[in-house]
Amino acid sequence: MDDHHLAWLALTELNLSFKQSRLLAQELGDGATILEQQHTALIKQILNPQQQQALTKLTQKPLPQSLEKQLLWLQQHPAQLLLFDDLDYPDSLRCMHYSPAFLWLRGRTKLLNEPAIAMVGARAATAGAMAMAKQFAGHLASSGLTIVSGLALGIDGACHQGALDVQGDTMAVLGAGLGKIYPARHQSLAQRIVDGGGLLVSPWPLMAKPLAYRFPARNGIISGLSLGVLVVEAALRSGSLITAKAAMEQGREVFAMPSSVHNNQAQGCHQLIRDGAILVDQPQQIITELAPQLRSLVARYQPPDNQIKTTDAICDADLAEELQILLRLFSYDPVPVDILCAQLAQPYNIVAAQLIELELLGLVRVTGAGYEKVF
Repeated sequence: MDDHHLAWLALTELNLSFKQSRLLAQELGDGATILEQQHTALIKQILNPQQQQALTKLTQKPLPQSLEKQLLWLQQHPAQLLLFDDLDYPDSLRCMHYSPAFLWLRGRTKLLNEPAIAMVGARAATAGAMAMAKQFAGHLASSGLTIVSGLALGIDGACHQGALDVQGDTMAVLGAGLGKIYPARHQSLAQRIVDGGGLLVSPWPLMAKPLAYRFPARNGIISGLSLGVLVVEAALRSGSLITAKAAMEQGREVFAMPSSVHNNQAQGCHQLIRDGAILVDQPQQIITELAPQLRSLVARYQPPDNQIKTTDAICDADLAEELQILLRLFSYDPVPVDILCAQLAQPYNIVAAQLIELELLGLVRVTGAGYEKVF
């Protein structure tokens, strides 16, 4: 690590805001120069007193000593510190009003400048939405798009897994440092992303904890790295809507999946559609909408053989006619039994018996919101 990057390694430890880091990069650029001028009026205007004190403490010793813990971690976990003035810094982020002056990277760094689509959604997602997230991610990754998400539980994790399952590219933007993978249960998924040729991205100090204020900023980077954002499932008060709003402000396309009106977890998607987001129910629609930016990908896009299964395909199974009729009522969202009874004009005991038969066949399962189809 050269002196410039070593000095910036020290600066990354100050918990700089994106605005502060960009101001430092724009005003002085060179990390060693920033450290040399840390007591000047200019630096004091940018850093708050706590940051100035932390910087003074770091520079009391030679940087390799002050940063011994970080340098040891880097020896054990190869990672790259990408600075705003580096050639590989993504152009898509340079356009942001205050993009971060540095990014920590683990994995295949070239993905930062490859065509990408962001996929986000609820942490407590329904089983149907999780299945759709994996299938969409697999199809879009197979088309040549990098799948960008936030490594969170629920939809984010399903999107990363869907891309990896088809040996596609995926990129996770973290709300914590590379050395503090969050959530902890996704440490194996994070390693799988790296091992599978994907990329982990963090604009925070190496050991930064997952503090609440970091996630909205993380969401802006997710959308900034992408040509568009697909919201798979999101409630009205959801971090996914922050990502969608950032995408709109950045001039990106926003896509949303519709769902049942009874699914509270999807009301945010419905609001996005009312506000002008593009409704999608097939991955090819996203490719088509992005065609002006993806002409080379459109030409070679071929849906995989395991195309998303439709209700009709499932109903071709050797089932009694009444069970086929009942199965056709399901989409990708849980349906309460009373709604099914009303749609079939059948009493509860008959519909309940049919549902039990379908459940024993492994075609439906019960959830807290009703019955849903197994895909």
